Amino acid sequence: MPPPAPAPLPHMWLSNIQAVITLGNVVLLLCLLYMYARNYRQIKSKFSLGLIIFIIFLLVQAITSNPLVHLLWGFRYLYALGLLKIVSAWFEFVALAILLYISLKTE
Repeated sequence: MPPPAPAPLPHMWLSNIQAVITLGNVVLLLCLLYMYARNYRQIKSKFSLGLIIFIIFLLVQAITSNPLVHLLWGFRYLYALGLLKIVSAWFEFVALAILLYISLKTE
């Protein structure tokens, strides 16, 4: 008979919220990367290339800050910081959403 499953950790819902927010950050960054890569192919601007490099660094940060990635790499007990864990991810999500909105806006 298999051993009983461990009880869920009390603050695991915070990790779940952070996982969803960081996944949203990855999606927004991939959209921005596609847009800036398309712009770079058309106009070959150094500014667009700089934005692409910036987005790649943010993409790596967003992927490595996802708690699901931490679990896949074998790290456990990352819930110790509680609500503070998701604050930076939330601000990053809002900033990226604004950047995507501005980038999509045509004038």
